[in-house]
Amino acid sequence: MKRIGIIGGGPAGLMAAICAKNKNNHVTIFDINDKVGKKLLMTGGGRCNITNSAYFDDFLENVVTNKKFIYSAFTNFDNFALIDFLNQNGLETIIEEDGRVFPKSEKAGDVVSFFENIIKEKSIDIKTKTKIKKVYKDKYFYLTDQNDKSYTFDYLIIATGGKSYPRTGSDGNGYSLASKLGHKIIDPRAVLVPIYLNEKLSLRAQSFKDVSLNIKTNVENITVSGDLLINGNLITGPAALKASSFILGKNIVEFSIDFSPDLTYNEIEKKILDLIGDNPKKTLGNALKPLINFPLFEEILRLGKIDINKNVSELTKEDRKTIVSYIKDFKIDFDRIGSFESAVVTRGGIDLKEVNPQNMESKLVDGLFFVGEILDIDSLTGGFNLQTYISTAYAAGTFIKENT
Repeated sequence: MKRIGIIGGGPAGLMAAICAKNKNNHVTIFDINDKVGKKLLMTGGGRCNITNSAYFDDFLENVVTNKKFIYSAFTNFDNFALIDFLNQNGLETIIEEDGRVFPKSEKAGDVVSFFENIIKEKSIDIKTKTKIKKVYKDKYFYLTDQNDKSYTFDYLIIATGGKSYPRTGSDGNGYSLASKLGHKIIDPRAVLVPIYLNEKLSLRAQSFKDVSLNIKTNVENITVSGDLLINGNLITGPAALKASSFILGKNIVEFSIDFSPDLTYNEIEKKILDLIGDNPKKTLGNALKPLINFPLFEEILRLGKIDINKNVSELTKEDRKTIVSYIKDFKIDFDRIGSFESAVVTRGGIDLKEVNPQNMESKLVDGLFFVGEILDIDSLTGGFNLQTYISTAYAAGTFIKENT
């Protein structure tokens, strides 16, 4: 009976185990935590955004790093195949307007339980609180854990994740193990992270729908649209997370927010004039309150040195231009992007030149496979990352199942 070892009990490790298991092999999962799926519990704000319903080409447009590599694995097990797999095995899903897919219960714990139940049904072993410290390959793979206990396997899958959310056990150990087996590691870097500002804005936890971030870097101009959250000296939310992925490693020349991308400068100024006409005796703060998010309006007036308590009849043409300019082109003083502590995913990892894209097997070591976030693949937020990780797990697992 062939023995298959899987280091890492995240979604990729669990899926690889399920796909690899047959009556002729024995599968063992090792996880550093006291329970598998710890990081999975955090996805989608605890709701678990497991995939996205975008059609094939649109889906792949959201893969930022090494899109060509993932093509084969995604073709063989795409987002709709995953949805069918979940539904047919008892986990109902819902699709939101933006294409994000969640369990119907909107509880990430139900997704973890879903995988745990199948693992149990297939008699797959799980060894928790176990960190593999050493690994080498002779005829077989020989592993040693933190208690110096040894294990022997015919096949080995490394699914340890990257370095994002290190408190969940993603400490980069997989990179060390892969290096010892001869693999090159592309420098891991944090992506899909909040963006920090040099200045502290007088805005606390203010949410904005459908804004545009306009960024000029040393190499290109970038525009990212979506929802945004501003909280003091940082911006986060879908738009900021996507922007962080595009600006990593680039020099920021200019960074601004368009809070009303659907309106022109002239259209916003007309709204101001209409509000003034409807409220000629009110103060700016009262008359223009419907114009935009009020805390933002207060901040705009503060930055523009315009008295919020003066009568609207005193508002000059220059004042109007200033307000419109801040709404359409709100300059922010970029400082840095966040660290691994707040990163959704990792960019970098196993050099894909050394991995077979058909089945995720190492080109250097027979019987060694890499799946999930440890690979140098990352996508935008919205369920795209988790899907690509599961697709790689399916590719490796089914290959092993068919060959054992």
